[in-house]
Amino acid sequence: MTEEKNISHVKEGYRHLKFNQLTLRHAVSQAIGLNAPGGTIVLYVAGTAALLTFTFSGYPDGSFSIPLILFMALIVYSMMSYSSYEFSKYLSSSGGYYTFVANGLGRSFGLTTALSYISYQILSFTGFGILGFVGFAYAILPSLGITIPYINVLWIPVSVIFILFVSVLIYKGIKPSLRYVSYAIFIEVLFFIGTSIYLILSHASSVTFTPFTAIPVGGNFIILAAMMVYAIGTFVGVGGSIPIAEETKNPKRNVPLSIILSILVLGVTIILASYSEVISWGFSNMVNFGTGSGIGAYPVLSIYKNDFGAFSSIPFIILLIIVINSFFTATVSLGTNATRVLFSLSREHVIPERLSRTNTRGVPVYAVIFITVLALAIVLSTGLAFEYIYPGRPIDALLYASVFLLILESPITYIVHILTNTSLYFFLKKNNQKTHIVRHIIIPGISSITLIAAIVAAVYFDLSAPYIYGVYGSLLWVIAIFAIVIIMYTKYRKNLDNLGDFSL
Repeated sequence: MTEEKNISHVKEGYRHLKFNQLTLRHAVSQAIGLNAPGGTIVLYVAGTAALLTFTFSGYPDGSFSIPLILFMALIVYSMMSYSSYEFSKYLSSSGGYYTFVANGLGRSFGLTTALSYISYQILSFTGFGILGFVGFAYAILPSLGITIPYINVLWIPVSVIFILFVSVLIYKGIKPSLRYVSYAIFIEVLFFIGTSIYLILSHASSVTFTPFTAIPVGGNFIILAAMMVYAIGTFVGVGGSIPIAEETKNPKRNVPLSIILSILVLGVTIILASYSEVISWGFSNMVNFGTGSGIGAYPVLSIYKNDFGAFSSIPFIILLIIVINSFFTATVSLGTNATRVLFSLSREHVIPERLSRTNTRGVPVYAVIFITVLALAIVLSTGLAFEYIYPGRPIDALLYASVFLLILESPITYIVHILTNTSLYFFLKKNNQKTHIVRHIIIPGISSITLIAAIVAAVYFDLSAPYIYGVYGSLLWVIAIFAIVIIMYTKYRKNLDNLGDFSL
């Protein structure tokens, strides 16, 4: 049966999103946009460095190995993405990961994946996209001499406007929103690659291969491995094109290809930027890398403000604009994917039918409304809760609220990938496809073991408050997901009959 006949059959049986709207360019942009390289370079590099310095204080210059740590994380994330790459050659659905798992391990595991993926998307939407942006603005504006009026409450209308603006853009259709994202991402990547090369050349006397060795941490590979576990999140987003496969031309070619291209683009951009940062900062100054306050907490901002000579103000202002836009594009991509998965669950009769109703642009309107309301509730309740815990410290409260949600979603994200890795072999066997012990068992197995180690590490390092709140919250969230799955499987099993059935 040809793909065209498959599509005709699908049209008769299920609601569907508009086919063939998007190209490979859109698919790659969705994945890279979800990663938000600008925000990642500013926040994750500094965060990883600060955590390394705090946790392993005996190696004050250890952050000089950040490029190696990120390279190791990229290798692991590439292995994590391999199962998705293989699956996307066979299955194309807005259900994304849960469609993969349901067809490999069964419907109960598919539902676990669906709930975990939606949780991850909405927690990233709120924790990184909204509170991350507000916390970043609150942290750096005073350092730039800008006074924030009504500092205790201004974040509330700003967050509401941000969420509503993103929701309107998603409502207007995936093609216009991804057209904007693709142009923005092209400029963002080009800017960081170009400026990183300039910084390296301008510090030519400091260029060394040491950042790609274990020398800064005294040759201790355990430290590198531990920090790599935390740095895995740097490359989140590589699979961002999977839930839009249904709307992409020739998805069984373009979605797998977008995964490969996203890994290459993000790997080059982020690792090159991190190398230029540590070279510009200098080995002897690494103890202060990412450990300051205000603008000092973000080394890349200090570098771009001072290391471009008389014209430093220009790249610095461009950097700020790009980082702010990076939060925006990430939020659009995260919201888009969350609505697609809700749409898929609805059309397969797992959740109310209303959530799969689309407008004339092919957008699942009620899914967009649901995500908007949920995002508002999470942002406002979390922000206000941390302001209550840390009275009179609005900057700290918002930064902690953002980190709390990001820590909360991390183990949930890992569950999605662990189940996808485990499903691949069983899916291929069920469908009488050839299997390979290295590609379909060993690579997914190593990836899953690393992710389990990441979950264990989060508890083992006994993070202090407020970070430990996210770990505890994540455990409760996972328990809630399992409880919902058990209830659905035992009392509403009929609702799961069609879960994972739709694919082009």
